[in-house]
Amino acid sequence: MSSKARRGQENGGSTRKQNGPSSSGGHRKGATTMEDESSDKSSSVHQEGVKPIVIDGRDNIRSVAFLNDGDHIVSTREIGKIRRWRVGDGVEVGTPMDVGSAVFSIAASRDGKWLVSGTDDGQVTVWNAESHEKVTEFKAHKNFVRAVDVSLDGTRIATGSNDQTVYIWSLATGKRLLGPLEHDYWVVAAKFSPDAGSLIATATWARSVRVYHSYDERLLLDVPIKVNSALNNSIAWAGDAKRLFALSSDGNIHCLDVSTGTTLSRWPIHSRSNVDCIALANNGMFIASSAGSSVSFWNTSTREQIGSVIEFTHDVWSMAISANYDVAISGKKTISLRSLCDILPSPYFVDISRRQGIRRTNIEKSNFEETRQQDLPIELAEPHRNTDRNKDDLSQSSGLLGDNIARPEEAAWELCNEPANPPYIANQRKDGLNTTVRPSSFAELRVKEGGSRQFEQAIQELHDQLTTSQRRASQKEDSLIETINALHARDESSNNKIAHLEHTNQELRAQLAECQQKADRFIRIIHAHEQKHNCESLYAQGRIYDAAESLMEVENTVSGDVRANKFITDWLAEFTDRCVVTLERAGDEASNTDKREEAVAAYTTALSLGPSNPNSILIKWARMMLIRGSAHGALSATTKFKVPRFVIYRNICEILEEDGLLTEAVECFRQMQNDLPDGTDMQDGRAQWELEFRRRCVEKLEKLGDAMRDSKNHVDAIRYYSNALSLEPTNVNVILLKRSAEVIELDPSSHTGYEGKHAALHGMGRHAEALEAFWTMLSNFDQSSDPQIRELRHQYIDATAMIQKVVEETIRHMPRVLIDTVTGRLYDKTQQATAFEELPIYDELRSSMTTGLDYSRIRREVKQYYRYVMFSHRWERGEPLFQKIQKISIYDLKLSPPNIKLQKFCELIRSLGFQWVWSDTCCIDKKDNVVLQESLVAMFTWYRGSSLTIVYLRGVWSHSQQPGDLWKSIWNTRAWTYQEYVAAETVQFYTEDWKLYLDLDVFNHKESPAIISEMEQASGVSAQELAVLLPGLERVREKLFLASMRQTTLVEDIAYSLLGIFNVAIPVIYGEGNRAVGRLLEHILTGSGDVTVLAWTGRMGGYNSCLPVDLTVYNKLVPPHVPLLIETADMDNMVAAVRSSLADLSLAVTLYDHLNKLPSPSVAASRLRLAGIIFPVTELVHISESNIDSDTFVYRATTAAFGDVEIKTTDDLSGMEDLLFIHPWISPLLDQDFSRRTAALDDTTRALRLVARLRQPFGALLLRPLSRVQYRRVATDCLIMVRVCEETSLNELIDGIGTIDIQ
Repeated sequence: MSSKARRGQENGGSTRKQNGPSSSGGHRKGATTMEDESSDKSSSVHQEGVKPIVIDGRDNIRSVAFLNDGDHIVSTREIGKIRRWRVGDGVEVGTPMDVGSAVFSIAASRDGKWLVSGTDDGQVTVWNAESHEKVTEFKAHKNFVRAVDVSLDGTRIATGSNDQTVYIWSLATGKRLLGPLEHDYWVVAAKFSPDAGSLIATATWARSVRVYHSYDERLLLDVPIKVNSALNNSIAWAGDAKRLFALSSDGNIHCLDVSTGTTLSRWPIHSRSNVDCIALANNGMFIASSAGSSVSFWNTSTREQIGSVIEFTHDVWSMAISANYDVAISGKKTISLRSLCDILPSPYFVDISRRQGIRRTNIEKSNFEETRQQDLPIELAEPHRNTDRNKDDLSQSSGLLGDNIARPEEAAWELCNEPANPPYIANQRKDGLNTTVRPSSFAELRVKEGGSRQFEQAIQELHDQLTTSQRRASQKEDSLIETINALHARDESSNNKIAHLEHTNQELRAQLAECQQKADRFIRIIHAHEQKHNCESLYAQGRIYDAAESLMEVENTVSGDVRANKFITDWLAEFTDRCVVTLERAGDEASNTDKREEAVAAYTTALSLGPSNPNSILIKWARMMLIRGSAHGALSATTKFKVPRFVIYRNICEILEEDGLLTEAVECFRQMQNDLPDGTDMQDGRAQWELEFRRRCVEKLEKLGDAMRDSKNHVDAIRYYSNALSLEPTNVNVILLKRSAEVIELDPSSHTGYEGKHAALHGMGRHAEALEAFWTMLSNFDQSSDPQIRELRHQYIDATAMIQKVVEETIRHMPRVLIDTVTGRLYDKTQQATAFEELPIYDELRSSMTTGLDYSRIRREVKQYYRYVMFSHRWERGEPLFQKIQKISIYDLKLSPPNIKLQKFCELIRSLGFQWVWSDTCCIDKKDNVVLQESLVAMFTWYRGSSLTIVYLRGVWSHSQQPGDLWKSIWNTRAWTYQEYVAAETVQFYTEDWKLYLDLDVFNHKESPAIISEMEQASGVSAQELAVLLPGLERVREKLFLASMRQTTLVEDIAYSLLGIFNVAIPVIYGEGNRAVGRLLEHILTGSGDVTVLAWTGRMGGYNSCLPVDLTVYNKLVPPHVPLLIETADMDNMVAAVRSSLADLSLAVTLYDHLNKLPSPSVAASRLRLAGIIFPVTELVHISESNIDSDTFVYRATTAAFGDVEIKTTDDLSGMEDLLFIHPWISPLLDQDFSRRTAALDDTTRALRLVARLRQPFGALLLRPLSRVQYRRVATDCLIMVRVCEETSLNELIDGIGTIDIQ
């Protein structure tokens, strides 16, 4: 509950019996019902009975928002601070939340736990509302975030920005959930609908209001309503989420039907059109709107104005209404908090339980009026009639008092409004006071010459009459209270009547208090007139100093309500001017006769009166004072001047400057800077004057210094230059350099001169010269004979080593060789490092970090310079190689399609602002095996670390391009480009004529929906999966699947192009053929243990019979060899069946333990050691012979576990014995590859799940013997799908577990 609401309840009860707050408690006087309020117009400015709470925000406040409890409010500031305030007393709570840049928007979650802010640099931050700790922060937009909102369930954030987009984010993680929602201009508002945020409404500056579905980006509504509020205050949802209120720039409120897009109603809210913001009450019954500095309230049903208009001190920038119906209004540096119960009728708050007392009192009052005419018992009806009479008597008493006070005030008005006149006229007006003021019911006012005693007598008589009226009113009140008590004693059920009488009593008290205030004000006016006539009398007698002293007393004693009297105000201004003119004339006469003391006294008195134009007098006074003493003494004598301090300082400074006393003028100016902080008296043109004064003094001081320098007067030259520097000149470095040169001339061994020279040269951008001065300063430190000066050397550092270290760390992970786009030459690591030292920024960094290292800036500048761009393209005949351009510029190459391609690439990157590029054609010395090996392995990392990768689409032209050309292009079929696209984080596609593919306007084409669609179509893998494909031995099968669709010119390159993706290193041996694939798969299988590498059908390679001849056999993302995943419900049923069928469950556990202990596959000397369950072939029958049309043999193999199995192979197995089938897919059998967590299962259940999976079909591998201990895989054209018969015992399976060496 706000403090105002609490005060309203405390003051609203009866003195005899508490029946809840009265209808006037906590509200402005004369509050009416809702029907009465409908006729109230905005011309009645709100006058509150309780002052609002005003909070000094200390800086420009951009927006305000209440927390859910309504007891706290948060505000944002332009300097990057968020503050929380207590509504009850305006006290700040906790330490400010430091954002770091200007905060333009703020929102609170409905549960009050979180705050969300948006800044001018596009950052969005989530805060803990209680602890003020930063929870998460992320870059949401490119620039100003003007709108933030939190969904009702507190899970999502909506943001809108000047970058013309709206996004929806996860509040918990900062992950983007939706967007961008593109708009056609600045987005200045974004708000979730109150139904958990199924819709989101947005508003663009001077364009339109839109409504989207917040989960699928569908546009539901687009209405051309122009808003001009730059903050999130132009739209508001109704509680039913079906209506939306919008504020247009022409001063109208629009109520929109969201489902149809029609305007349900529209009404003008102000005659002026600069309406800034709206705020809707929680119950939807009324809406607040601001225009300039005014805030008005409107009934949303009748569209009529209600309550009173609030006049704020500044233009309103933001506004919010709490659940407790407090309103917060902010503008510039101020927040005003008010309770709407003081402004609006109680029926507008019936939904709040703590407001029920207000509503109940109004209802009781109306009920009493309806029942008072009904028949009452005699003993109740008579006291009631007596009460009415007592009320009437008391009203007459207070009214009589009020009338008697009003009449003499009105009668004296003619005298009060007479203009100031010479004394004899004034005396005539005083003598005529008796005829002007008619006798009244209280004492006659008799004001005659020498009116002090008569004034006192009149005032005393007025007090006596007031006391008598108060006594009569008190007697009537006592009678009324006795009636109330009698009524209460006779019938306890008469609460309504008692409450009404108590309310009547309070109203009469208020009328009496008003009469008291009126009488006091009139007395103060009488005193003011007495002082006025005294001043006029002294002035008429020529006693100008006494008149001035009396005038100053009047100025100090007249109260605010008397000063509001126009006659008093006009007389004060006129008499002040009259005295000032007389005193100035007296000072001039004394000055002309060389009476300086008298002149100073006259000028001083005139300035103490606060003349409207003090400059001429102030100049005369200042010249007199400066003749007598110093500027400091003159300033000390101005304490009583009613002249702005800046005006005093300005005149003294200008006189000293005019007289050529520049040193004294500068000293006076600096004293002004200390005495008057920035912002003081800026309305008097202080800022402009300061600029001009600084400029003039600096020019004069510099010229004087130059003259002293030319005459070899180094000491005075240094003094003049130092004074000029103290004024912070615009050419500070030029003057500092001159001063430093003079200091060095005086003492070449001093370090101070070189310190200043270094600072000046550094400020002028001459960093190499600045460093020379710096080294000389350090040398002077080292050579000094003074130990204390040598000790100063430790304050300074040399940043060279740190910069070089950062450079080395940065280029360590870059390509070994890069092309400089400016020179077109190749740079190795050493040349890359040296290149940075040749830049101006290198000297600037060293010169700027002589006393402390700014490591973050060094890293930022170094990383900015070493940004590099990678080239992804299809090789062509005649590509420029490393040896060809090792010693020449690529721009000097002869014109040919490959050379032009490289040149155009470098020119493009240079135009984009990048220094370095890499191309696989010329940046790898392929004759150096070490370099080649390193490059092939590191290439994935290089592409991942690049700032941009350019993809060149040979064969795609801008004039004929169509969507789909990318995934059909030759580039998209090459093996090398597969890893280049996957590795690069930022990619741009260019056509053969170097135009952006499809004219895409997003910087990163990997984020373009068109590119995403084409790449998904080409690869069969989602863009999200491609984005998180990292180098290493994870997701082996998925990487092999993607590589299976790619081609290379050289057989070996299909393997070498994957070294970076799998992060493996194998010797690069061109000429070995498909053995390269075998060696790659050997490393993958051994390193990862992923046996799905063996899940293929087709031709075997020459490296090992279990490894294929190429990667095209991996053309299925999920290999059919591996047992399929069994759904949870099916698995539970299968486990139950197995449990009931097994007599000895321990055998299942034994089987599980044996399989769990099997080793991972390994390869050594081209020999694979593979573990699994082995099934011997008991009989092999040749079914059909090979023929001319086919070289395939068909056999039927018989095993105890599978029965008969048909085999198709190109191998001739006739007469062959000791064939074996092997089940190598152990990990799936043991639950190791499935997502279901089995850690909580007991050993028996795990074992039973294994048995259930063993009953599933799987792809078996067929092995034929080479020797007693070695086997060879039989390559088959078709998958050998088998299934273990249910009759097979667990003992047979256990006996079949083992490992086999395969050649």
